[in-house]
Amino acid sequence: MKYLDYLRTYREDIVKRLESSIHEYKVQPVGNGYIDCIVMKDNLRKFVKDLSTIGIFVSDVTWWCYVNPNNESSECPHGMGGPVSEYYEGWFSELQNESYEVNIKETVSIMKNHDTQLIYSINDKTLDKIDTILKVPFCYTPTEYIEANKCVMPAVWLTVPDEWKR
Repeated sequence: MKYLDYLRTYREDIVKRLESSIHEYKVQPVGNGYIDCIVMKDNLRKFVKDLSTIGIFVSDVTWWCYVNPNNESSECPHGMGGPVSEYYEGWFSELQNESYEVNIKETVSIMKNHDTQLIYSINDKTLDKIDTILKVPFCYTPTEYIEANKCVMPAVWLTVPDEWKR
């Protein structure tokens, strides 16, 4: 069965499990869908593992600055603004750093056939890529870097039918 057809067929169960995982790991979806689901780094692996178990593929990763009002550092916020956190004090501000996109051949392969093992494999590769990307300080301006990427949080893009709204 094609990936999106599978998700539509089992929508009720998948959405229930997805929403439970979003709340458990304090994930902040941007807007009313499932694109740009901001997750704190300490919850990232557990959340993406849950997504794999549910059968949801992560297609892209974008970057956000978590702005904690209690942080005495004057360097935040970085970025262009964004949503107030539902789970933490503060808000998120979208960074303009280059996003990560899963290899198109892997994406096409998943879209043709919902394959849980392939979803696990690709989502695991995405987690590894996030770790690699975060090892290098993000450039905020041509001459300024975000120290140790302390405030940088990934937002995973969940590949679900466009009509799925929260």
